[in-house]
Parts: sequence; structure tokens; C-alpha cells
Amino acid sequence: MALYKKIRSKLVLSAAIWIPVLMAGNLLFGGIADAGSKNLPAERQIRQIELYVTTAEYDPIRYEFGLMIAQNWKKLGFDVKITPLEWSRLAMEGIKKKNFDAFTLAWAGRAERIDPDHFCYQVNHSSQVHLGQYNINGMKNPEYDKWAELQRATIDPEKRREAVLKCQEIFAEEQPHTPLIARSQLMPYNARDWEGWAPMMGEGLQSFWNIMNVKPKTDRKVLHWGYPSDVSTMNPLAAVATHDFQTFRLIYDRLFRVNTQGKPVPWAAEELKEIDAITIQVKIRSGMKFHDGKPVTSADVKFSFEYPKKVKSGYFMGLLKPIQEIKIIDDLTVQFKLDKPFAPFVSNCLGQVFIFPKHIWETIPESVGLKNALDYTNEKPIGSGPFKLVYWRRNEELRAERFEGYFNPPHIDGFIKIPYANVQGMAAGVETGECDFGGWWIEPIQAERIEKTKHAKIVVVGNHGYYHINYNMRRKPFDDRAIRYALAYAIPKKLILDRLLEGYGEVVHSMITPANKFWHNPNVRKFEFNMELAKKTLADAGYEWDDKGRIYYPPGKMDDKVQPMAPKG
Repeated sequence: MALYKKIRSKLVLSAAIWIPVLMAGNLLFGGIADAGSKNLPAERQIRQIELYVTTAEYDPIRYEFGLMIAQNWKKLGFDVKITPLEWSRLAMEGIKKKNFDAFTLAWAGRAERIDPDHFCYQVNHSSQVHLGQYNINGMKNPEYDKWAELQRATIDPEKRREAVLKCQEIFAEEQPHTPLIARSQLMPYNARDWEGWAPMMGEGLQSFWNIMNVKPKTDRKVLHWGYPSDVSTMNPLAAVATHDFQTFRLIYDRLFRVNTQGKPVPWAAEELKEIDAITIQVKIRSGMKFHDGKPVTSADVKFSFEYPKKVKSGYFMGLLKPIQEIKIIDDLTVQFKLDKPFAPFVSNCLGQVFIFPKHIWETIPESVGLKNALDYTNEKPIGSGPFKLVYWRRNEELRAERFEGYFNPPHIDGFIKIPYANVQGMAAGVETGECDFGGWWIEPIQAERIEKTKHAKIVVVGNHGYYHINYNMRRKPFDDRAIRYALAYAIPKKLILDRLLEGYGEVVHSMITPANKFWHNPNVRKFEFNMELAKKTLADAGYEWDDKGRIYYPPGKMDDKVQPMAPKG
């Protein structure tokens, strides 16, 4: 740990040295000079590229490895501008609008992402490139699409696995984003006052099951939940951030939930019957009510699976695409007709779509004077989930109470979510007892300090989510595979793991990490750190450098005048 502290102090010092450069707007050139290329045409010089990173306060790991990566890209001759953004702004510009050159991101290991469809289809299929959808990079590869569609349509797990492995192989060859580290989750919790903690792979203590299972050991029955940012919206249809969905799922119900072993289990659904390969009948529990006292019926379920498509909710449209028709059989039963067999239907469709009260949402947006339902603030959300919202004071706290009469009641009276400005604040909150657990990962040095307290402990959980660098393939120069390869070779993955994370995690090369063992492909193309190979890749593709080491396009190619964004769909 002493070594880590020493390294950490050096990195903080390095960041401090770089701050004046960042304020000036870019990192200086260095690294390559081609004495024979002094008079290259100005129009062929590659423009400045901008790398979005999180702020150092929000996530110092992403901030610091962003600096390390940019420094190496500079050595390849690129003019790199680093722009730290608050998380909500980064999510809006990068994930939702896709208005970026490159940016750092962590795919959270949400329970429903244990099934490979999220990474195989939603993240990389060409149909998912629109605003609010998850093909952030704009990859369009017909061969890849074929295999992504096949893994959806193949019911047999072993045969489906073959398609999933092929998706990973093509993904690695395309390199739309570069996977870096599957970070082990170090998460703090109050073991003195609470018991029954139930962390799970990828989500750790942020798991739905953790909130449902934790029990008070004292008279205090309201759990204090810390997180390094606030939710960005109360409208599930407009959300893109994992943190938002992890909050909504406690207020809204789902027909199925993915358990700690990654298996979908009936929740609001009481029974599922497969009529044939494309017809699934679901009966919901009787006696369920929304938080306003109105009964939950099959009409609400039908509405919930049709309305997101009607209002073009980016996240849900990809999940709902296989549904051809929904019929109401009786007050508690609905029948789904699919356009073809869909392997992840239960986990990725029934297990993700929220049940909305039709009597509230069917008149939205007209009844609130809006044109778009995605603009509805939904300040007082009404669901049928285990917790009922009491209030939300943006950037202060969110309070929810147990919904009395719920069919599977939690052991706590409610929870208070405390949004901290950064991970350090969240960790300090657990350390001082202000909050009972942290819902995001902390650094090893913070874990060491917290473990010295009398009330708190640390849990270490494996992760099928991962850090990565996104490239916008809609824009030059990132439309060229050689550029993406070179940038990937210039990323010091092992150094990031050892220096910034003290070895807590593993280097990854695929979009499905080794923690998700059954679906992981270990035999994909690997991009180990190699600056010489990065330079050779560019040179072989025809790129040139002037005598100041600045990189130029091959003859016949130049930058676009206007940088494109994602289509609206």
C-alpha cells in the first residue's frame, strides 16, 4: 500500500503539472519527426482531436488514465485537447447526442448485462446508432450485424454462444471502442448497524437484491445510500445513465428480475407460458397496486411495452423491437407475439421494461403541455415497486419509503440517497457514518482507511463491466481502422491497472469480460501497449509526419469541414 501511495502522489503531481497545459486547451506535440516530410500540404494535417474525460473530482481514475492516454497519443503526432466534463454533461454529449471525438466511459456491470445481448446488439448493432441509443461509436458492419442478430434468434445456449464469440471476434477487429480494464469493485458498507448485505457481480452493493435484503441491527431502519452524483432525471423513458435505472427499478416494477446468479426470475409476473417459439403468455400477480392505490392490470403491462416505442425512447426501442403484437387475454394475462424467436426476451425485455400506470402516462405529453414525452419531468413518479418516492431535492437528497402491502416487502422502512460531489466525498460519508454504504467503487487507498474504522468494511466484487475509450467512427480520422488500431496500441492498459488500481481488476480486450465466463471469448485480437507498433500501423496506412512530429493524412484524404452527430432516428 505504501508503494501505491507513492505512485498515487506522483500521478497527482503529474496532473498538477499538466493543468496549465489543459487550461491552454491542448497537449503539446512530441515524439515523431520525419525529416523528409517538411512541406506537407496544410489541408492534409489531421485536425485537433478532443478527448472528453470525467472530472478528477468525480472519478480520479478515469481522469488520470485519460491524461496518460492523451500523452501517448501526442507522441504519435496528434494534437489532443483534453476536456473534463461533469458526469451529466458527459452522458448527454457522449452517450445521448454522440457529439464527441473520443471519451472515457465505464460500462457498468448491470445485472441484465450478464446476458450478452446488451454488448452484442445494443452497443454495436448498426440499428442502434440513433440519439439515446447505445451504439455510441457509430459502428456499421453488415457481417457483425448478421452474427448479432443470430445470437438473438438462437435459443440453444451452446449454439448461441458460437454467435456471441464471433461477435467479439469481429468487434475486436473493428475496434469501435477499446476495452481497458474490468475493475474489481471495492465498495464500503456499515457492517456494525446493518446485516444481510447481498452484493452481486458487476453491481456490487448497488444491486437491487442488496437493497431488498439488507436488515437493520439497531432501531434505525432508514438506510442511507451514498453515490458520487445525483440521478439526472425522474423520467425513465428519457434516461441513459445506469445510476438512473438502478434508482427507477426500486420505484417501478418489472415482470422479471435478474437474480445474483444472472438468471431471470419471475417478479411482477406470476407465471410464464411458452405457447410456441414466438408466442409467450405472461400472467401477473393478483392484488398488485400502484403507489396511488390503483390496481395493476394487464392493460398497464400492454401499455408499458407499447408506449416507449410510440414516444421513441432510445434505450427501450432496441429492447422492444422483436415484439410484433401484444394481446390482452384477461385482467391479469397478456400474450406477446414476436417477429421471430428471441433468446434474451425474458432477461432483456421482460426483465428490463418498467410497468407504467396507464392512467397517468396515456395522456402524456399533451396533458402537461408538451410535445415530447421524453421532456416530461415526472417529478412525482408513481410505480408499483417496493419503494414509493417521498421527495427528490436535486443535488441534495432523494427519499423513498417502503410501499406497504408490497408482495415481497424489503426489510428497511426506506432509504435516503445522498448525492456526493465525487467518490472521495462518498467514501468519507461511509467513513464518518453519514451514509451506510457507497454505491460506486472506491480506490484502494480509500478502502484501507475505511477498514480502520470500527463500523465499516469493504467488499470486493468481480465485474463484467469495464473501462473503455470510445471513438466516434462517424468522424475523421476515427473512421479509419488504422487510426483506431494505433490509438489502441498507445494505451498502457497494464500500467493503468497497476498504478491507478493497484492490481484490483484485469486487463481486457473484449466487450464481454472474463468474469462472464460462459460468454467470454479469450481468443480475440489483443491490443497490448506497443508504441512502435502504433507508429508502424500509421506509417503502413500512408500517414506522414512533418519535421515537428505533427501527423498528416495520406494523399487524397483530409478532414471533414463539419463533424457529424448521431441521427435522430
